[in-house]
Amino acid sequence: MITAADLLDHPRGRRFCLELVSGVQQPDDPAAAAGALAAVSLSVPTEDDVVVALESTADSALWWQPADATDALLSRPELRPALTRMARWAVDSPVVRQLAEPQGGAWTVEFDDEDEEAPRPSPGQALRDWARAVRGEVAQGDPGVTSGDWWTTPPWPLVQTTRAPFPSAGPLALWAVEDSFGHGHARARPAPADAAARVFTVDGPDDWAALCRRWPLDVTTTTRRNDWQLATGRQGTWVLPDWYAVAAEYDVVHLTVSGWLRTSGDAVTVDDDRASVVAGWTPDSAYWLTDHELGTGMWAAWSRPGNSGVWRRHD
Repeated sequence: MITAADLLDHPRGRRFCLELVSGVQQPDDPAAAAGALAAVSLSVPTEDDVVVALESTADSALWWQPADATDALLSRPELRPALTRMARWAVDSPVVRQLAEPQGGAWTVEFDDEDEEAPRPSPGQALRDWARAVRGEVAQGDPGVTSGDWWTTPPWPLVQTTRAPFPSAGPLALWAVEDSFGHGHARARPAPADAAARVFTVDGPDDWAALCRRWPLDVTTTTRRNDWQLATGRQGTWVLPDWYAVAAEYDVVHLTVSGWLRTSGDAVTVDDDRASVVAGWTPDSAYWLTDHELGTGMWAAWSRPGNSGVWRRHD
């Protein structure tokens, strides 16, 4: 479930409200922007409206540069009353509620530029290699002001699955992608369920903080410090979950749609000294840290014209 406060109090939530109100042009002046938002007509959103809005919201998650002007504007207190109206309108919509609580099975997605024949190491080997590489970066010391790896997802080739809130638009991994490459062709197939899987669910910043406290990997001396400081404005010690260690106790880490809206865009306080971020995640992503089938059944082809807009399945 997602509430109006969830949208109002977090960068991605505020941006989603704005993107859902299509056609609104934001003036630079907060008072003028507040007036424009207060005056805009709030019609009933469609499934396609929600798809496009969430994709645009994910595209605005830029973890290697300062928050853009629109995000900065939306955080101003002058816009709070107008955004409150928009947030309440959004969460009252059945299609937004359907987005936040997707039903049905999950899918794996591969885009057109992915090499399906590339050798895939086992999850255990992939996680060991990843942990060794990150610790190597840490050991090298201060990287200066360069940019580098900024995402906090488990590494390739771990299986990632997402559900499809709106079946006609396909799985969320098709269109709600941070730092998307603008793909226009992909394929998806059902992922097998496992009722016995040990799942760590991230439904908000408290869950992410708990994950980082339990299995912290300090990355302050890597390029992540520079990128995350630019994106959040925070200076200090940074950690991310040690996915290799997490895999000893959990099979899956799942970031819900609500968890993404509540967490992406903010510096998450882990304790008095440390913070982290949820960066590079697609909403509703479930990453399998242990062995799991890539998928079952036939692949279905998906595409969209001009590498933008709503994805559609074609058989």
